[in-house]
Amino acid sequence: MKQTKRFQDFLEERKLKKTSQRAVVWELLLESDDHPSVEQLRERLLEAGHRVGLSTIYRTLKLLLDSGMIRQARLDGTTRYEPLISQPNHIHFICNGCSKTEEFPSRKLEKLIREETERNQFQQRYSRYAIFGLCRECAGKEARESGLSERRREQKILARDALELTLAVERRGYSFYVNAAKKTRDRNGRLMFKQLAEEESEHMARLQGEYKSLIAANLWLRREPTRLPVSRKIAAQIFPQRTVLSAEVRDDTTHLEALTIAIDLERRSHLFFNNFARQLEDPRARKIFREFAREEQSHLEGLTEEYEKLQEDQ
Repeated sequence: MKQTKRFQDFLEERKLKKTSQRAVVWELLLESDDHPSVEQLRERLLEAGHRVGLSTIYRTLKLLLDSGMIRQARLDGTTRYEPLISQPNHIHFICNGCSKTEEFPSRKLEKLIREETERNQFQQRYSRYAIFGLCRECAGKEARESGLSERRREQKILARDALELTLAVERRGYSFYVNAAKKTRDRNGRLMFKQLAEEESEHMARLQGEYKSLIAANLWLRREPTRLPVSRKIAAQIFPQRTVLSAEVRDDTTHLEALTIAIDLERRSHLFFNNFARQLEDPRARKIFREFAREEQSHLEGLTEEYEKLQEDQ
C-alpha cells in the first residue's frame, strides 16, 4: 500500500490522472518476482484480465522511471524493469533459457562494497550484479535434448522459423490497424479498425504462446540460424508502409471502406502463406504454413461476409 500511494502522490504532484491502468501496471511490477520486459508485462496483464495497451504500458514505465521508482536494464538483449524499493545489494542469477531471474542478498558482498566505496570516498546510490547461465531445469532439458535425431531437429527449427515469420506478419498487421484507427475520424470506421487490431492482438498472443513453449522445450533452438529460404522482410510486402497508410486511410474512412481495406490486406496475407507453403520442401513446414493460410482464409471469409451484409443493408 505504501508503494502504491507513493506512485499516486507522484502523479498528483505532476497533475496527472490517477488511472486504474497506470495503477495495475505499477502493482504488477511490485508483485513480480523477476524483472519483466514490456511484452511480459502486457502478457501478464492480459492473463489477469486487464486490457492495457502497449502505449499505456510504455507511458506508465516512463513516468515510473522519471519518478525514480523503477530502473531499466538490458538483460539477455531485452530491456527489463525492476522496482527500486529499499533493499540490500543482491546478486541475480538470470537463466538464458527460460529468462527466469532469482536473486538473493549477500552480506559478504554488502561488506565488501561498503569497504571499497568508503576507501574510494564514493557515494553509492544503487548497484546490482547479474550472473548469466542456465537454471537447473533448463540445464537438464538441454542435456536431454542433445540426443534429438537430425530429422527432428530440422522439424523443430522450421517450426520456430515459421512462427517467427508469422509473428512478423501479424505484428505488421496489428500496427497497421492501430494506426488506421487513429487516422480516420469516422466513428464506425474507427471501431472497425480497432476490432481488427484486437483480433490481430489475440492471434499474436496465441502465436507468442506457441513460440515460447517451443523454445522453452527446446533451448538449443536459440543458437540455431534460420533455415527458411525467404527473408522475414517479406512481411513488408503484405502490409503497407506509412506512405500507403496515408493514401488508403483518410479522415472520413467509413466502416465499409475500412472493411474493404482489411479484406485486401487479409487476402494478401492468405496468398502469402499459401504460396510460401508451396516453396517449402519439408512436409512439416509446409503443413504449418498451410494451417496459417487456412486461418487467414477463415478470417477473410468472415470479413467478406460482413462486407456483403453491410452492402445489403444500405
